[in-house]
Amino acid sequence: MVVRTLHWTVPHYWVWGLPFFLFYSTRSSQFLHERPNQSFLRSLLCSLFSPMRLVVSKFIESYLLHKLPLEKYGLKPDHPFVEDYASCQMAIMPENFFSEADKGKIVFKRSSKWWFWEKGIEFDDKEKIEADVVVLATGYDGKKKLKAIMPEPFRSLLEYPSGLMPLYRGTIHPLIPNMGFVGYVESVVNLHSSELRSIWLARLVDDKFKLPGVTEMLERTLMEMEVMKRTTRFYKRHCISTYSINHSDEICEEMGWTSWRKKSWFSEAFSPYGSRDYLN
Repeated sequence: MVVRTLHWTVPHYWVWGLPFFLFYSTRSSQFLHERPNQSFLRSLLCSLFSPMRLVVSKFIESYLLHKLPLEKYGLKPDHPFVEDYASCQMAIMPENFFSEADKGKIVFKRSSKWWFWEKGIEFDDKEKIEADVVVLATGYDGKKKLKAIMPEPFRSLLEYPSGLMPLYRGTIHPLIPNMGFVGYVESVVNLHSSELRSIWLARLVDDKFKLPGVTEMLERTLMEMEVMKRTTRFYKRHCISTYSINHSDEICEEMGWTSWRKKSWFSEAFSPYGSRDYLN
């Protein structure tokens, strides 16, 4: 298994006996993180809470290093866990993954570059590995697929102006008319956030509300991108995981819904949000 960039992986959604959602997926936990279009007071509080964000990240890292043999196999990332979470790079480790590595059935190789040779693959340190089959588990570039179907001049606007596709409410490109994109913006739980954006898009088509001007929409999307750049070095993917509840709040308010969906203050503060919370 060739590893080009190390990222934190989790074996399950529990950390030292506590549910994972307590750390990043509640209003109280996301209050520690920066979000777009926040007030000066909240920006000041985010600065004051930066040590707490580091403590939470270190707490999770300590569990992962205890639970998984990351250091044994040279798979411990050098960056904080929160950076992977903020860029939607966190992944769930397959069951029995490291037990298979212990048996020698999975061998790890760190390399930033590699290429094929006649019997397998070769790495930048000149090491060669013979292989009958090479599986390229690299994912895909969604923008390339969109560029293949988009005509000019809209194709060149997909990455304007910062390299990420600017999508207002994660759905509308301010400079491309009569088209919506659902599922492109990521969060840790994509299903319910995409479902909510689909509802928002349907109500927009039904003229239930009006969009702001192009300039305002661009400004808001650029704010989201700047938050990502300040939060994680892996900002090439549009991820809203550290402020996903605020993102949903703004969508609800624009549709004329109540943004706080829970039945009690305690649930609002300490319970995660899911699809059922947005039944209207």
